[in-house]
Amino acid sequence: MADGSEISVLEARLQRLEEAVYGEEGEQRSEPAVESLANFQGHVNSSLEGYDRIKQAWRKLEDIEKYLDPAFVDRLTLPDTAKAEIVLSAEKDVKALAAQLEEVQKMKDVFDSEHIRATANYTSQLHSLAQVHLEQQEQAEVLTDDVRRLLREYNRLVDLMSKQFVLWDETLTKYETANLPKKSGAY
Repeated sequence: MADGSEISVLEARLQRLEEAVYGEEGEQRSEPAVESLANFQGHVNSSLEGYDRIKQAWRKLEDIEKYLDPAFVDRLTLPDTAKAEIVLSAEKDVKALAAQLEEVQKMKDVFDSEHIRATANYTSQLHSLAQVHLEQQEQAEVLTDDVRRLLREYNRLVDLMSKQFVLWDETLTKYETANLPKKSGAY
């Protein structure tokens, strides 16, 4: 009984495939899809004659696809208990994500509000404001560079003045010590 239903399922799938390839049932078909596929397979086999390496690769194609499947490594390396532990260890993150999604769902009215939908109307104004902001940033950079230059110049002048005051102090000290009257050593 099950074989009969499987055959009818296969026939229905084949019918859909033929309709997809050849069009609706009312149109003329030169040959059924199975025969067309068999002919194609025959042409592929005949074109591969003499190319043993391609034939070997063709035979190994199923294995290669299996090895390229990302889940293949997981099946080899992780037992079911380890997979369960991974899922359980991510439980807090999943719950936190679920809570955040619930918050977003609660805020859906805000996201669907008239104000949010009207933002498209303000794009030209936002663009002009962004342009003004960029110009002001450039002006601020120029002013910052000017202030830094002035501070460097100020620091240089203060440094030069400090050195000059030190030289004057040394010179005055030298003249004061030279012009002091010498006292006698008796007390």
